[in-house]
Amino acid sequence: MAYPALLLISVLLIMCLPFIPALQEWLRPTDVAPLPVRRNEINNLRYFADSFRLTIAAMPVIDLPKLRSIQTERTVSISDKLHVVHQRLDGNAGKGYPPATLKVLRQKNGIVIFIHDAWLPPDSHSQADLFAAADLLVGDGASLRACSAQGVITLGADTVVHRWIDAPCIHVGSNAAIDGRITALKEINFCAGSRFVRAGAPLMHFGDTSTAAAPAPQAPSPRMRHMLDDGAQQSATLDQAGDYVVRGPYRIRPGSSVSGNIKTYGDLQLGEHSRIAGSLVSNKDIVLERGCSVLGPVISQNDIVIGPDCRIGTPEAATTVICRKLTIATGCTVHGVITTQDGATVMPAEISHGR
Repeated sequence: MAYPALLLISVLLIMCLPFIPALQEWLRPTDVAPLPVRRNEINNLRYFADSFRLTIAAMPVIDLPKLRSIQTERTVSISDKLHVVHQRLDGNAGKGYPPATLKVLRQKNGIVIFIHDAWLPPDSHSQADLFAAADLLVGDGASLRACSAQGVITLGADTVVHRWIDAPCIHVGSNAAIDGRITALKEINFCAGSRFVRAGAPLMHFGDTSTAAAPAPQAPSPRMRHMLDDGAQQSATLDQAGDYVVRGPYRIRPGSSVSGNIKTYGDLQLGEHSRIAGSLVSNKDIVLERGCSVLGPVISQNDIVIGPDCRIGTPEAATTVICRKLTIATGCTVHGVITTQDGATVMPAEISHGR
């Protein structure tokens, strides 16, 4: 019986060998980088907007250049769910659209196409999916379901977007709320008090960003990896090179520069004007004080607080911010994608860093 038992034990040991590195990493973590994200997923941030534009482009009756050449000021109903607005508002936006046009805007599950510059009146409620072939101005207090434009979209104060909004450039007014996702090909400008859940653009301004921090430099490669135990303190030198894994909370002193990634298993706080040439990953909260710059992703399993004048990413290297709830102060610039679970709020004044 000894030989079968020995054979069984040997087979079990061989089967367990591939799991030893994973078990060792689980007991004493050493990784510092976030998980890789495939950028060509079907659920990418602009998926709904791209699908909507493709749907309109595939309609045989929708030829935008030809429709623009038609000299009419009417709203044409191609079907019960598809309507084309030809009216030119030009400088007389206060005149507004006729009752027939306002009626189709309130129609559920419909599509309304604006051939020229469009304007939604204040406190109006649009339940159709909107497509603007030029610019779109949304009045204060208006609400809309979903919208795509080929020009600039300007959302007035206290507006609400229930699903998604997409355009080359978007200006978001004060206290506006984007319940779903907001995306732009070029840039998004958020005013104080605005809120959103997911946002993405090569350039996102939060208020006046003229004093935002300069981008963090590229980290050298290869780099040393440093393991720090719970309660470890930052070294006396302000300039540090390498990747850091901290088994507890960690604080970067003001004015520090770190050429590498930082991962903590406790709260992570960056002092004022810190520069991180890598990523920030934390199992708990992340706080960036005034004037910080981070080159790579900022990922927290809990909340993130970003103080005034911070910059995340660069125009050449877009990155991502992921957290449960985000609070970001005016003066910040983000290049890339912001994804939250419970929403993001743009604060009009300096954020308190006390926890």
